[in-house]
Amino acid sequence: MKKIFILFGALVSMSAMAQEANYEVRVLTFEDEDANGIVNYNGGVDTWSSLIENVQYGGPMLYPNDFDEDEDVLYGWYDEGNTEIMSELINNYSDGCFWGGGIAISNYIDDNLGNGDYLHQLSVPTSNGSDNFAVVYCNSNPTISEYNPQAYIAFADEAHVIESVNVGPTTYQLNVAKNGNSPARALTEEGDYLTITFYGYNGETQTGSVSFDLAKDGSFVEDWTEVSLLPLGKVTMVLFTIDSNDSDTYGVNQASYFAIDDIKVRFAKEDTETSVDDVDSEVVSVEYFTIGGQKLIAPERGIVIVKTTYSDGKVESVKKAF
Repeated sequence: MKKIFILFGALVSMSAMAQEANYEVRVLTFEDEDANGIVNYNGGVDTWSSLIENVQYGGPMLYPNDFDEDEDVLYGWYDEGNTEIMSELINNYSDGCFWGGGIAISNYIDDNLGNGDYLHQLSVPTSNGSDNFAVVYCNSNPTISEYNPQAYIAFADEAHVIESVNVGPTTYQLNVAKNGNSPARALTEEGDYLTITFYGYNGETQTGSVSFDLAKDGSFVEDWTEVSLLPLGKVTMVLFTIDSNDSDTYGVNQASYFAIDDIKVRFAKEDTETSVDDVDSEVVSVEYFTIGGQKLIAPERGIVIVKTTYSDGKVESVKKAF
């Protein structure tokens, strides 16, 4: 049985390697050396750093004066020639300002929670080792609808599989979650939560969701964490929402911010015959069960149920003889 198991494991490994060879991973780092062809609200820039305001609140890029929806262009960015990810402010108040929600490029680091207010809204408490990152400000109402737009990233070309994204707290968000402000209270009790949810869409069809807790039962995320988005499958857009039990009729009372960086995206290799549609079917896990449903550490001699989970969310269970 041991030899059969080793052979089976080798075949699974070889299959995964063959599948991996059919795509490459491109990463949106927001670093200047990786800037290929950024396009933003003013027509085009050479570096990601040129999209960072000189002040964290009230600057002309994120808070323009006399914004005209018919003539002016929203602050936005496009990772052209690399991941093909783009985004722009969601303009909830029709004034072109960041306070309506969206994603802003930043390089501010401030571990002093005493500075955790809206005047320091683009700061993170700890570096993830890179110069630049992005700060997401979510609509305080986590409901998704035509009349309630949310911060987002979208692909400018076609649908892709996103492997993962690095997620971190902001100084403002962490301070409010730990210490409260007006009208928010500290999330220090059992049952308290502040949760990001990533909703995947392929066109108008929702493909799935992934949730990540910034605060839970009095514990807080204080550093960067890599979050897998493989369960979303192939997407054209990802919407970001924040929800909390500290909410009222106007939405979440907490500071609805978080930071993102290093978004990993899969692209089919041009020199293979594999289509992009094949890329999102990677094996995520393989589990073994007896006929009676008992989970096994490894397959045993006889008939075993093999449960295979794929990155597009598909689950396949088959009986196999070992």
